[in-house]
Amino acid sequence: MRQISVSRRALLAASAAGGLAAPAVAQSGLVTVGTNGWIFPVWDKIDGLDNTALRETVQVVANAVTALRAGRMDAVICLIPSRKRLLRQFMPAGSRYAAEVERRYSLPLAELRRAGALVPDLDAHFRNVMQREPQRQLFWKTDTHWTPVGAEVAAIETARQMREQLGMPPSPRPGTRLGDLRPMTLAAGDLARYASTQRGVYGPEESWIRQILGAEGPAALLADDASDVTVVGTSNVQPRFGFVPVLSNQVLRPVGLFWKPNSVGPYFALLEYLKSEDFRRNRPRALVWNLLEPDMVTSTNNAAWGQAAMTSANFIAEIRRLVAA
Repeated sequence: MRQISVSRRALLAASAAGGLAAPAVAQSGLVTVGTNGWIFPVWDKIDGLDNTALRETVQVVANAVTALRAGRMDAVICLIPSRKRLLRQFMPAGSRYAAEVERRYSLPLAELRRAGALVPDLDAHFRNVMQREPQRQLFWKTDTHWTPVGAEVAAIETARQMREQLGMPPSPRPGTRLGDLRPMTLAAGDLARYASTQRGVYGPEESWIRQILGAEGPAALLADDASDVTVVGTSNVQPRFGFVPVLSNQVLRPVGLFWKPNSVGPYFALLEYLKSEDFRRNRPRALVWNLLEPDMVTSTNNAAWGQAAMTSANFIAEIRRLVAA
């Protein structure tokens, strides 16, 4: 188990840096090569579930939600479902899926809602979209992230529920203006280099992303002091995939962004945002926190986070201190 954590950390760190260094362990130990060009990371385990780790992690996140709400913010959890679980038709024949793995999404969904967070069921929503429109590819085949199409689908559903359930007043500033879809090319997926049995087979991938109108690129739209909604998370919400501009367009207001690489994890990213000058100057009305389903069994002190690991007690205490300031 420890070997998987270290391998995962190395993979995520390399991805965040924009290139993939040679892995510390055998390449065949990092990925599962599926069918139709799909590759999956081994650390997203689907043949069993550590129920104790799941409940402990969910409780930590629920406590964080309670602390954020005590700090006068609505907590919205963008829980991205596992591509390995959703796209099992592309896994190798004979892959074993434990029935209990479904709880890795359903339990956090129920418990975080009980804690007072708004948590769209993106698992069910993605399934519906894939069934209705199978041509819309929501995840990259050779990369750990969602495509801009998947990010847009998630942003539209998240925004719809925010409009309906949070009761936010009209904003004096409009949301991001969006145009037509344009092609986006992913030059190299962060998993492709680890598929040692088929090296060189995987080329660039293409998806579609919305044009942003009326500004000089995505960064100009994301640094907006007028925003009362902020997205905090890791690399799925980085500007290149377009989640934040679509969310802004759909909630009819500016939306801020604070993100860190996946290798440091969502807990460190949240604390760094709460320590930032942006937060001190402009506390949002709603904080959208991006989490990954496979990480629901990876708590704050897991070795996968490296120097960003911390005890759950320190994590919650820091949130409470920072939002009380």
